[in-house]
Amino acid sequence: MGQTVPGHYKPLPSTKIDEHTRTIRRRMGVILFSLGVTIGMVLLGGSVYADFESTLFDVSIIADGSISPIRCPVLLNDHETGVIAATITNNTPEPRERLVRAHISKGHLILMREIEERLVLAPNETRILRWAVTSRDAAYGHLILVKVIALENGIQPSHKGSCGVIVLNLPDWITGQALTYSLLAASLIFLLSGAGLWWVYGRSFTGRRLEATRAFFILAAVILSGLAFSFLGFWEFAAAAFYLAVLALGVITPHFLIYRQG
Repeated sequence: MGQTVPGHYKPLPSTKIDEHTRTIRRRMGVILFSLGVTIGMVLLGGSVYADFESTLFDVSIIADGSISPIRCPVLLNDHETGVIAATITNNTPEPRERLVRAHISKGHLILMREIEERLVLAPNETRILRWAVTSRDAAYGHLILVKVIALENGIQPSHKGSCGVIVLNLPDWITGQALTYSLLAASLIFLLSGAGLWWVYGRSFTGRRLEATRAFFILAAVILSGLAFSFLGFWEFAAAAFYLAVLALGVITPHFLIYRQG
């Protein structure tokens, strides 16, 4: 009793992961990360496209500065109403009067409706103005364009800003905001899970895998930063992030196509 019978000893199973399993998990990480990049780039690219088109709307207005941020929904169901928000601030030590005009596309690029509001702002006061938009405002049926102009004393345009909204034909039970946040969540989950798998099973401190590891995290940071800027209303920074991500993809993609066995 208490003695090991010769020939009946079974060694504990090895917890070491063989190279074949590591390769499979490493490739799974690349696939998940690629899905996250694709979803994030589609969402970011759509937002940048809409906001860029808005800068070409009502181009005759010249102003000294910009209104930033102007908050627009990225996506809008053609059955729902969206809200545009602009922040107007008086940065001077004296009360100022502002005449604010919102120009919103009216079913066509050259047609628009104008909403006018007059404000008296105390020194350093900030006011947020909001306007409702629907699919009836969309130029070409899919793009709502908005330009906001703030005039000092109702004469000379002092600041302006713009943004765009993509209108989609979605089922009634889903809103544009819900779809936007779902795509954002999916992109974030795929990016993090893919990068996590690569970090565990594919990273190296030398050679091509080190370069790939750096590229993974830089690309993820650029895409997520661009999406954050887009949602906050800073579309110029979002556009810069989008172009940086495109350049990064141009460098990373050949790496995995040529050195996929690395």
